Amino acid sequence: GKGALATSEVSFEGKGLWPGGAEAMSRVVDEALDRNGISDPRARANWKNGLMTIAEHESSFRSDAINVSDPNAHGARQVDGGPLNSSRGPWQLVPGTFAAHHQPGTSNHIWDPVANACASMNYLMSRYGVARDGHNLRALVGQANPGVHHGY
Repeated sequence: GKGALATSEVSFEGKGLWPGGAEAMSRVVDEALDRNGISDPRARANWKNGLMTIAEHESSFRSDAINVSDPNAHGARQVDGGPLNSSRGPWQLVPGTFAAHHQPGTSNHIWDPVANACASMNYLMSRYGVARDGHNLRALVGQANPGVHHGY
C-alpha cells in the first residue's frame, strides 16, 4: 500500500502507554476514520460498529493486548516481551500485516491504537474486499458481528 513500511520499521515500544476501554477505543475509531478520510455519516457508522465489535472480540478493548499463544506467536522476543509475530493491539495485527497496511501519517508503533485501527481498516478493505463505506464489513468479516468469535 501507499503507506507500507518494511516490517523492520515497525516499533514494538509503547506497550501500555495508550488508554484502553470501550470509550477510549470509540475515540480511536473516530480518529482512524478521520485519518482514512471517511466522512459520510452512514459510512462512519458502518465502520464504527464493525471496528468496535472487532476490538471487543479481539482484545476486550485493551490497547495492550498481545496474543502469545496462537500459531503466529513465534520469532525473537521484542522489547515488549512478545515474540516477533505475535498479534498486538486492539485489532490484533501481526507486524507484517501492520507494516503492509500502514496508514500514511500514523505512527510506526504497532501499539498506537490509531495506527493499529487504520492498518486494520486498510487490511480489511484489501484482504476481504470491504467497501470504503463499510456497508459490507459485517457480511465479509465474522468478527465484526456481535456474538461471533472466530478467526477471520
